[in-house]
Amino acid sequence: MNHRIRAATALLILTWPLTACGGPGGAGPFERCVPEESSTASSAELEGSYEGSLEAKGTRLVLTTRPGVAGGTLTVENWPTGDSFRNELGPAFSGTGTWEITRPSGSEKSALLRLHFDPPKPDLPTPDTIDLLSIGVDAKRTFLYDNTDPDTCPDFRLQLQRK
Repeated sequence: MNHRIRAATALLILTWPLTACGGPGGAGPFERCVPEESSTASSAELEGSYEGSLEAKGTRLVLTTRPGVAGGTLTVENWPTGDSFRNELGPAFSGTGTWEITRPSGSEKSALLRLHFDPPKPDLPTPDTIDLLSIGVDAKRTFLYDNTDPDTCPDFRLQLQRK
């Protein structure tokens, strides 16, 4: 094997876990752990049942659309409370609400999924919760995730379950 090829291969193997969305919990050195953020995601593309992984393990989100509305209704199970800037998320709740896609404007480059939970609000010590998620869509996968650091793979992510 050529010395340059060996060096390049070793460099790739040593650095791929440190790149955005590669490495532990990621899909490998050539595929991001979640697709790039979308600026054009549609309500129809997002409709369905999502299962969480990593920090969102055990979390479920079901999105349904309503005719003529850019969004629809939602149902959550084991949805965590707590601010995204804290090290740990708080207790979880189950409930319903609505959702919408916020389109990019100004300095924003991608669409976001905004969740609105129905009252009564969870009666928990931390009333805040994750209610704004990045949307990642590629040819094979759809993810909703809390994009706290674009240089790392998101720990709170949900994947659309394909039928």
